[in-house]
Amino acid sequence: MRTIDCRDMAVPKPVVLAKSTLEELPDDCAVTFIVNCDMSEDNILTYAQNKGYFIKKEQKRAGIFITISKSFSCELDYHKNKEKKIQDKALILTSDCIGRGVYGDELMEEFLESLLLQKSLPSKIVFLNQAVKLTCSNPDNENLLTIKKLEDKGVKLLVCMKSLSDFKLFEKNCIGETISMFELAEILIHSNTSTL
Repeated sequence: MRTIDCRDMAVPKPVVLAKSTLEELPDDCAVTFIVNCDMSEDNILTYAQNKGYFIKKEQKRAGIFITISKSFSCELDYHKNKEKKIQDKALILTSDCIGRGVYGDELMEEFLESLLLQKSLPSKIVFLNQAVKLTCSNPDNENLLTIKKLEDKGVKLLVCMKSLSDFKLFEKNCIGETISMFELAEILIHSNTSTL
């Protein structure tokens, strides 16, 4: 079994390292991460539980030992999903990518995955303008799968009807609840909002 020492690494490097390691980890193997930071511990545990992996956490003198397996429990204890705290906050997404660079779609993918790692989640995510494309992708699309996980954790997904109409995507929309501009105005007036 492989062991990776993440002690004294700056956040978020341990969870980024865990993500890349676990993506390449064969199903019949396990890996142990050693951390000495509460935030790194929480980030790795949250990422692994969101993926449905088997987890065992041990507090030792040398640090916190987190052993993760993709497909077998052996003596590993499954780390139970913690209920996420839902804040009365609306996140407004206006594009299907972040920024104007070549890697904007990858940044959006990383951002959505990072939302899942947070201790609290927004009560609503509103998709406007080009962001409605994120709700109309192929069902195997990673972004759509991540958005579905957010919905499963209690985040309400709201998709602008006008934007769907403008992009001729009504029939391709496969997740969330459509809203009118009137309903959007209500959200903007009555909710604490952040726009990306």
